[in-house]
Amino acid sequence: MKSLLELQDIYLNYKTENSLVEVIKGVNLKINSGENVAVVGKSGSGKTSLIMLIAGLEKATSGKIIFEDQDISAYSEDELADLRKRKIGIVFQSFYLIPNYTALENVSLVLEINKIENAQKKSAELLEQFGLKDRLNHFPSQLSGGEQQRVAIARSIILSPKLILADEPSGNLDSENSKLIINLLFKYSKQNNSSLILVTHDQSIAKECDKIIEIKDGKII
Repeated sequence: MKSLLELQDIYLNYKTENSLVEVIKGVNLKINSGENVAVVGKSGSGKTSLIMLIAGLEKATSGKIIFEDQDISAYSEDELADLRKRKIGIVFQSFYLIPNYTALENVSLVLEINKIENAQKKSAELLEQFGLKDRLNHFPSQLSGGEQQRVAIARSIILSPKLILADEPSGNLDSENSKLIINLLFKYSKQNNSSLILVTHDQSIAKECDKIIEIKDGKII
């Protein structure tokens, strides 16, 4: 299997007035193309920080992050933003939809910004695959939590990213919607040979992944 992502001796520290807080401590990790990986651990263990580092939304204090054989740890903010736009889809526990945009507009905006033709048609087709055919022109406030998260996932994968980062994507949902959301992520990653890194507290979800990584006190154990 070809390696998609590699973390080499990654540390993340925060300086406060009186001390140094070590959040991630010497993490080494390799993710292959098409691999589904669950990240588990107690609250405050460093799971979200790890996702933020991989996404380039946090800068490692030291160590290297290699993505598609490129060292992205030295990338500028603009280069990282461009990488996220083209290659990395991010799904959060909160949906972060634009409230005055419809479901269709929330997704098609990504394509329009990237000057991709037939943005609305392509977005509508994806949302229909997600069971939202009758919700295209609804605003987020008119959608259930599960529907909003499906829109958020559609928005994050509309550009066919090679890596999907999902931080507790079903954390705010009931069990039925939670299962639906997770199945959508698994189905998409398999269809497109994308890698999925999924932060979850749910052991039954974790066991469906190819690999389970447990983090404790900023270290992989």
